[in-house]
Amino acid sequence: MHPSADTRSEIARLVADAARFLPAQGPIAVFIHHNTLHAFEDRPFEEAVVEAARLLGTEPFLTETRYREELARGRIRMADIDAELAVRNAGVPVPALAAGRVPLVDLHRALLLHAVREETDDSVRWTLTESSLIERLRPDLSPEMRRRLLSGGGSMSGDVAGPDKDRRVCADLWHACVEAAAMARPGRGLVRLPVRLRDLILAIEPTLDTDALVHPLLIRLCAAFLDQGVATWAMPGRELGILEAVARLYSGRLGPTAAWSARLPDALLHVRGLAAEECVERELESLGIPRSEWPAFVTQSLLSLRGWAGMIRQFEERPDRAPVEAVPARLLDFLALRLVCDRVATEWCARRMGYRENGTGAGLQGFRDELRERHPQRRDQGALVRAFRLHQVAQLVGLSAGAIRSLDEDEIRRLEAAIGSFDSIARRRLFHLDYERRHRIEMLDALAAHDAIARPVQAGATARPAVQWVLCIDERCESFRRHVEELGAEHETFGTAGFFGVPMYYQGLDDWHATPLCPIVMRPRHTVLELPLEEAAGFQAVRQALRRRFGQLSNGLTAGSRTLVRGGLFTPLVGALAAVPLVARVAFPRHAAWIGRTASELSRGRIRTRLALERRAGPERGAGAAAGFDVDEMVAAVRRVLEDIGLTTGFARLVAVVGHGSSSRNNPHESAYDCGACGGGRGGPNARAFAMMANDPRVRQRLAAAGISIPAETWFVGGMLDTCASSLTWHDLDLVPPGHTADVARMRDCAERVAMADAHERCRRFETAPAGMTAIEARAHVEGRSVDLAQVRPELGHATNAVCIIGRRALTRGLFLDRRAFLVSYDPTADADGAILARTLAAVGPVGAGINLEYYFSLVDRLGYGAGTKLPHNITGLLGVMDGHASDLRTGLPWQMVEIHEPVRLLVVIDAAEATILRAAADVPAVQRLAVNRWIQLVSWDPETGRLGVFTDAGFVPHVPERHDLPVVDRSILWYAGHRDHLRPARVLAALGSARPPRGGRGR
Repeated sequence: MHPSADTRSEIARLVADAARFLPAQGPIAVFIHHNTLHAFEDRPFEEAVVEAARLLGTEPFLTETRYREELARGRIRMADIDAELAVRNAGVPVPALAAGRVPLVDLHRALLLHAVREETDDSVRWTLTESSLIERLRPDLSPEMRRRLLSGGGSMSGDVAGPDKDRRVCADLWHACVEAAAMARPGRGLVRLPVRLRDLILAIEPTLDTDALVHPLLIRLCAAFLDQGVATWAMPGRELGILEAVARLYSGRLGPTAAWSARLPDALLHVRGLAAEECVERELESLGIPRSEWPAFVTQSLLSLRGWAGMIRQFEERPDRAPVEAVPARLLDFLALRLVCDRVATEWCARRMGYRENGTGAGLQGFRDELRERHPQRRDQGALVRAFRLHQVAQLVGLSAGAIRSLDEDEIRRLEAAIGSFDSIARRRLFHLDYERRHRIEMLDALAAHDAIARPVQAGATARPAVQWVLCIDERCESFRRHVEELGAEHETFGTAGFFGVPMYYQGLDDWHATPLCPIVMRPRHTVLELPLEEAAGFQAVRQALRRRFGQLSNGLTAGSRTLVRGGLFTPLVGALAAVPLVARVAFPRHAAWIGRTASELSRGRIRTRLALERRAGPERGAGAAAGFDVDEMVAAVRRVLEDIGLTTGFARLVAVVGHGSSSRNNPHESAYDCGACGGGRGGPNARAFAMMANDPRVRQRLAAAGISIPAETWFVGGMLDTCASSLTWHDLDLVPPGHTADVARMRDCAERVAMADAHERCRRFETAPAGMTAIEARAHVEGRSVDLAQVRPELGHATNAVCIIGRRALTRGLFLDRRAFLVSYDPTADADGAILARTLAAVGPVGAGINLEYYFSLVDRLGYGAGTKLPHNITGLLGVMDGHASDLRTGLPWQMVEIHEPVRLLVVIDAAEATILRAAADVPAVQRLAVNRWIQLVSWDPETGRLGVFTDAGFVPHVPERHDLPVVDRSILWYAGHRDHLRPARVLAALGSARPPRGGRGR
């Protein structure tokens, strides 16, 4: 019987709803930072992370221990705790407990500052018999609380002095707590029964786990189905989809061999040729799942192997991001296959547990009913557990034995309810707000203090700059821009999204296929190729032929090494030779890389290339994308970027447009270090394309008609910054007019000096980088890290990100921001209606928030959300990494990328009036959702008054600075030298130009 149209529609809807919770991470070659909990953005952040933790079995915040460590070292202050407690307890109906003896805020403060052990009945009994915990007061009590307890009313409080009194008072308090727990017995609660049979089985028989049986097989099948050319043989029939391919492959005699899967071939035989919807309906009925529980069951079934399920979903939705070949992946097919395997494994477990079907044909319904009957549905906190917790808390708030005994049953219940409601999750939530509050105050205080100096200094600067630098907003470019500005007032910097308004599919000279270079939310409509110049075309053809021959030979050797005969011959002959470069790459990585690079250049020569940027007549390329841009599209791209960054007049002779990427050896997550605005690609081609457009006379002519007049002497140069090796590559220098040759030489010299200074600042974060290095030594060190085969931390990526400042650079120029700030250029004086701000938010909001939130979640739960440590990672099928030889795909960030990160939500400071910000955000629903639900912290920086306002549920609340001083140094190096941890902002005089303000106070 085929499912009805309504049933098919319902199943498709259930899969689509469940897919929202799957990881949105694509293949690792285009690793794109995104909000890990994107499906929860319609809910407030603090609620969403807790709800997601329940659904996914993850952690919402750091541990209490970690927050208390931050409190001890001053990262969190008591003022922060008191401020957030005041907000939490404003207007509470019961401000005091225990007959008015304990203010609720005091109870919460005590629970935050002191750890309270949560035990089971068995562990409490062990504690009572094997330790003296209830025979002495807590060692972390304040003198006031200790005095109150020792002098409080109790049957034994005044008869003995000294240590013996301490022991007797504590024991008497224990007995009082036991009496109180016995008197006020709580009601019994019901546990919500699991939906999946796997969880019901585990609750009764922990040795039987259907996921542990099914997942190894599913992992192998998914890896083979999605494989991007690593396997020697492609999975037979994968063009039919994973369900049909597996059904044909395993329904014969050569099926799986595990004991549980003996009946799987027969089950797969019955689904051959079936539509996935029909298969899903059959399996849900066979598993005995009521229709009302289908949504939860489907969601949990997909989430149980969410890395692979998410990858299948990505191939289904974005086939253009496949590394080599898009396969016909459908999440519905995967679900059907998963349910067939789950049913067979459940039937095997049922037989192991002695269940026999009663012959009614109801499938596993009877087994499911039996499991639910046997499941321990009811739970009750034992009296010993409650007494033990009350005993600890009573000491913290100064409730003596006499005070406890004076409480009636209702008062004890209210006290226990107040303690229970402020559980670990509530405490960690409040701690996190304290943690973010301190960072927010420190940053906003610095902006307010610097504003009073920077605004008048920059207002008096009228000299035309010699070079203008347009870089990505990336926080790793903050230090590069600061070091550029320290060269003097003749250098001016701007920040924009690193695809430079040129979304495109790009295929470089050495690329096998085109890849999208734009934010993940965009689909390019243009394809750009890098082609050799005509005089090099013949050599390029020969080179491509040689590359094909070399590739065929290399592939033959690789494939042959995996066979019995040829592998046995190759290993002793070639293995010894292969060990030489391997040892060199580990022992002398920088020199080995130089030798390899030099040999490659000598063998192929230097080929001059151009981008096929302008649209020509011909077929479309890529995913329905036009081949190149027409002139009108070029004009629109250049105009938009120049207007967005506020560069419409006062052009320098040279404008350097610098994209960025990252190169490292043996690093599966290399693309995660690339440009997020380029969809995990490198921004050099975008910068090159933008420069070519801006140099085009036809583009300039039409821009002039639109009010943007670029002088004839202004020349745009495209380049790329390698943020790992701190090196720069420049494009199309052979096109530079003769009159600009000297200018370009000076610019390149400045860029080299800046790159060395930037490398020196970066090295302070690397534990293996010696202290006291020179800039030249630091440059060599980062170059070595980028090519070191054994280096697990080639660079630390976005690990310091915390702030995004959208506004005029004049307001923050000369402010040391410790590589923590995304710097977005925006001029509010040229944006009366907020249209430019809306465009800017649309481009940088999701990108910045996605980077920030992925780092947040990968740190707070390194296994649940992150990828764990890199050490056991193995790449599979060019898709992603697994732990060991088989695991779920690890879609978050590895520990080595996030270990120094501070998990705070992105502080977005916008140089605009409050009304303008709200209007612009309303035009971009994705950004409005992030702001209203507090996934980002939004701050208004009024262009007229300089006042800062923090966005809350009640609107913008004025920021009142705690301190008005700002440390002052001549150059950045004098502030960061000798320090490896995060640093507070400071004023750098060299970056402010010749009109330096008076020196202020120092201090960290």
